[in-house]
Amino acid sequence: MEKIILVCNAGMSTGILAQKIEQASNNTLDVKAYSESEYLDYIDGVDLILLGPQIQFLLETIKNSVDIPVEVIDSVKYGMMNGQGVYEDIQKMMGAK
Repeated sequence: MEKIILVCNAGMSTGILAQKIEQASNNTLDVKAYSESEYLDYIDGVDLILLGPQIQFLLETIKNSVDIPVEVIDSVKYGMMNGQGVYEDIQKMMGAK
């Protein structure tokens, strides 16, 4: 099971999105949400880090702090809490079939 973490300012709205992504994946992904101040405590075994659009300015800083792929969540899909859409993006990012 791939492990994905979503990172945003406080981890609250992304927590809702994390649940929707897990549902869209039929629970084949383990998706958790954390704030940008705590995500480093939870990166063991993580396959992909997704940033909320509101902290996309931290993309390069976060990329330089980890050896894990880091991408920004599409702002429209984030705003609409479109778990299915973000799940499809994750599949593309991870090279899934």
